[in-house]
Amino acid sequence: MKGNISVSVFEFGGVADGETLCTQAVQKAVDFCHENGGGIVRFDGGRYVLSTIFLKSNVHIQIAEDAELLGSLNFYDYAQQEKIDYPIYQDASHTYFDLSMFVGRNCENISITGKGKIDMRSVWDEDGVRGEAIRNRGPKCIALKECKNVEISGLNIVHVTDLAVYFAGCENVDIYDLRLKVYIDGISPDNSKNVRIYNCDLETGDDGIVFKSSYTLNRIDICENIKVWNCKIKSRCSAIKFGTETNGGFENIEIENIEIRDTRITGIAIESVDGALVDGVTIKNVKMRNVNAPLFIHIGRRMRGPQGRELGRIKNITLKNIIAEGPYEPYEIVPWNYSSYKKNDTWQLPWAFGGAEGFDKAESKNTEEIDWQMTSNVCGLAERHLENITLKNVYFKLDGGVKEYNRNVPEVAQDYPEVYVYGRILPAKGIYFRYVDGLTLDNVRVETYREDKREAFVLDKVNNAVIC
Repeated sequence: MKGNISVSVFEFGGVADGETLCTQAVQKAVDFCHENGGGIVRFDGGRYVLSTIFLKSNVHIQIAEDAELLGSLNFYDYAQQEKIDYPIYQDASHTYFDLSMFVGRNCENISITGKGKIDMRSVWDEDGVRGEAIRNRGPKCIALKECKNVEISGLNIVHVTDLAVYFAGCENVDIYDLRLKVYIDGISPDNSKNVRIYNCDLETGDDGIVFKSSYTLNRIDICENIKVWNCKIKSRCSAIKFGTETNGGFENIEIENIEIRDTRITGIAIESVDGALVDGVTIKNVKMRNVNAPLFIHIGRRMRGPQGRELGRIKNITLKNIIAEGPYEPYEIVPWNYSSYKKNDTWQLPWAFGGAEGFDKAESKNTEEIDWQMTSNVCGLAERHLENITLKNVYFKLDGGVKEYNRNVPEVAQDYPEVYVYGRILPAKGIYFRYVDGLTLDNVRVETYREDKREAFVLDKVNNAVIC
C-alpha cells in the first residue's frame, strides 16, 4: 500500500535538464517520504541525471511516461563498492550492491514503476577500479538485498553495464511489463522467494532471465516459489538459466509461455555446479527460433563455495510443449561486455563461439564448411545422477550436417558450465543423455535441415527410461 505523501523531485531541487546531477535532490525526496510514513517520489516529465539512490521502506519511485532517468556519465559519481567482511565465493556482479542507480537494503514495501525510461548510458569502469574483469565493469541499474514486498514495473531500461535488475534474499517480488536492452544479465533473482516475473521483453548481451543461488547473503539459501510467464527473450548467451552461482538451490519454479529468439548458447540451461539442490522445475509452452542449443541440464564439480558441501542434485524436472526451430543464423545483438562494447561488437556470427576449454572456435571458416551447432545435452555425473527428467511434446528442428563425429564423450568437463562442456558436437543430433535415473521421453522429436549421420537421441548410462 502506497503512502499518502506524493512529492515531485522538483520540490527538493531536482532539475530535469538532462545535464544537472540530481542525486542529492532525489535522495532528499526519498528520505522525506520515508521519515513521514511513506509515499511516492515522482519523476515528472523531463530528463534527470542520477548516480546512486538508496531506497527506503514505504517509498515508491514513480517515473512518468515522458520522464527519462539518465545514468551519470562519471563512473565516480556512483557509490563505491561496499566492504565485505565475510567469504566471497561468487563473482563481483553478485557480491556488491552499492554501485548501482537504485539500491535497496532491508527495505519493505518499495516500488519503481511507471512508463518512463532509464538509460544508464553505457557508463563503464574505464580505470579498472573493480579489477580487470571485463564482464561487470559498470554500475547496476537496480540492486536489492533482503527486501520484502517489491514491485518493479512498466519501465524501459537500456544500456546497463552490469546486472540490470538484481535482487538477493528478497521476498514477495513482482516484476512485470519491463522492456530491457542491456549489456549483461537482464532479470536475476538470487536466493529469493515468492517471485513473479511476467510480460517482460528482454534483449541482453549476457543471460536473459537467470536464477542464482550464491553465497552473497553470507549463508546458504535457495530460490523458491517463483513463477515466470509471458516473456520474450533475445540473448547473447542463455535465455533462461539456473546458475552458474549454485550454492543453495532452486525449488518449485514454474516457467511458461516464453518466446526465445536469436540466442547464442542455450535456450534453457539448468545447472548445479556448486552443491545446489534443484528440485521441482516445470517449464512449458516455449517457442525458440534461431537458438544454438535448445537445452542443457548439467551437474558439475566446480564446488565454488564453503568447504564440506556435497555435489549438487537435479531432480523432478519437467519440460513440456517445447518447440525449437532454426536454422541458427547470424543476428544483430547488443555487445556483451566491456571489450565487446569497445569493439562495437553488435553482430553475432553462429560460428563465433568463444574460447572455452576444448572448444573448436572455427571462426575463420565459412559456415558452409563447418558444422558449428552445439549439441543439447542432459548429463549427471557417475557419482551423482540426474533424477526424474521428463520431456513431453518436444520438437527440435536443428541445422545438422554432421558427417563425422567422436562417439566417445569425455567423463571430465571444464569447471565453468556451458552446453559445450563435453565437446561441441556430441553423438546425438538432438539430445545426448548420460547418467540419468528416471527419464521419460513422450513425443520428443528431432529433425535437421541438413542430413546428419548421428542418431536423434543417445541414452548413455540411463536407468529406468520410458520412451513413448
